[in-house]
Amino acid sequence: MPPSLDVYVISGSRDRETIERFIKMYVDRAASEDRGDEELSILPLGASEHPPDLHSCDWEPSKSLTHIVNRGLEHPRRAFCVYLKPLDRSLEWAILGFTTDDKVVFGISFDDEGAKVENLEKGKALLHEMATALEACEGFIGVEQGAPLTGTIFAQPPVAYLWAKD
Repeated sequence: MPPSLDVYVISGSRDRETIERFIKMYVDRAASEDRGDEELSILPLGASEHPPDLHSCDWEPSKSLTHIVNRGLEHPRRAFCVYLKPLDRSLEWAILGFTTDDKVVFGISFDDEGAKVENLEKGKALLHEMATALEACEGFIGVEQGAPLTGTIFAQPPVAYLWAKD
C-alpha cells in the first residue's frame, strides 16, 4: 500500500454544529454509524499527550457514530480519535479527533502514490476547504501522520505543508 497524505485542521469549536458540518461534508454517515465491536481508545484523564502505549488508555465500546459525537462532547473532556468512511471514495479515511486541550481535529487521508506534486496540491485544497468550513485556526499535511490528540503538535508537526489562520 502506498503512503498516505494526512490533512488535519484543528478548531476550538468543539461543538455539535461544527462536528455535524464535518460529517455532512466528508463522512459517509450510513457506512460509519454502526461501529460493530470497535472500541474507543481514550487517553486517561489528565494526560497531556499520547501515552507511551495503548495499555495506559481507557477502553470503551464505540457503539455508533452518534455515540462517538456525544462522547466527544461530554464533560469531563476526553481525548480520542476515530477513522470513518469518507463520502468521497477517492479518500481513504475521514478522521474525527477530540484533543486533551478541548479542541476538535478534523482530518482526511488519501493515497500519495508516487509522491506527486498533484497529491500535495489536492491536500492543500482540502486543507483550505476544511479550514474555512470548520472554523479552523491551524492545519497541516503530513505523511503517514496519525491523528493528533493534542493541539500542541500543530505548533511543530512533521509536515509536508503547514497552515495557520492569518
